[in-house]
Amino acid sequence: MKSFGSPVPPHHPHSETLTHVHWQQVTLPLPDGRQQPLQVLRLDRCDALAPGNKIFKLSGLLRTARQRECRRLLSFGGPWSNHLHALAALGREMDLQTVGLVRGEDLATPTLVEAAGWGMALYPLSRSLYRQRHDPAFQLACMQDYRADMLIPEGGDCPEGARGCQVIGAAIRQRFESGAQVVVATGTGTTLAGIVAGLDKRFQVLGISALKGALDTQQRILANLQALAGDNDETLADWRLYHEFHCGGFARTNSELRAVIAWGDHHGLPLEPVYTGKALLALRSLLSSGDIDAGRPLVLVHTGGLQGRRGFDWLALGAQPGH
Repeated sequence: MKSFGSPVPPHHPHSETLTHVHWQQVTLPLPDGRQQPLQVLRLDRCDALAPGNKIFKLSGLLRTARQRECRRLLSFGGPWSNHLHALAALGREMDLQTVGLVRGEDLATPTLVEAAGWGMALYPLSRSLYRQRHDPAFQLACMQDYRADMLIPEGGDCPEGARGCQVIGAAIRQRFESGAQVVVATGTGTTLAGIVAGLDKRFQVLGISALKGALDTQQRILANLQALAGDNDETLADWRLYHEFHCGGFARTNSELRAVIAWGDHHGLPLEPVYTGKALLALRSLLSSGDIDAGRPLVLVHTGGLQGRRGFDWLALGAQPGH
């Protein structure tokens, strides 16, 4: 197994701390006995307090906040939220105050304890109130109640967040000049949109939805691509979204997913059950079904989130806080 790094393209908005993109080469065993070469883009190994795709989505938004002289940023997330975790970390690095409105009453998870340690002010929201988080009137009321001067969309779901992820596509394009197939887990689809916008027609991007019934993700991706590319979208990478690998829903697991994560741990590729584990599970299935061409270069984007392993009893002992 190999691990190696290459420089982040210099225009990355957070390049002062994310100095390398790490690649890992593994050989993936398939159910039919074949051995599939796989290149893994290890965003979880970026040099940051909370490494992974979230820092790409958020760094441009926080830079905009500083340009607008905003000082107190507000966002939403669950008790194990990678988004709030990364927002708190970047807020600390950029000397910005952050506020997290958390679904439910549990503010004592390791994720939120770390976020609070990085300066994030945390407040619980009932589940009924949390469901209103996309309502503009509710957002404005929250901004006023918690004295925030900028709202950061949950998951960084906006064109600025997608734009920050274009550098991920650029790093892939730099390494695979003749093209490749790229697999990435999706929640809001913001990272996928940025990767697609950072690639061209030599590439195909396959998104693996971690959510059950998230049929609006397609429209979110299209909206972000329209904002980034406008009428030039015919030059972008082809892409497709798969909805059948959620394993029962967000943060749900099954024996097959656990086996994939165990394989990753054994081979130096730590995964988590919410996103990256499902992406590798889907990749194996799509190779077996022929949806992925085994003869073309194949990339798995590791989007990080390993801090969330602590939320699963069967993984917690092997979790690395903040990594």
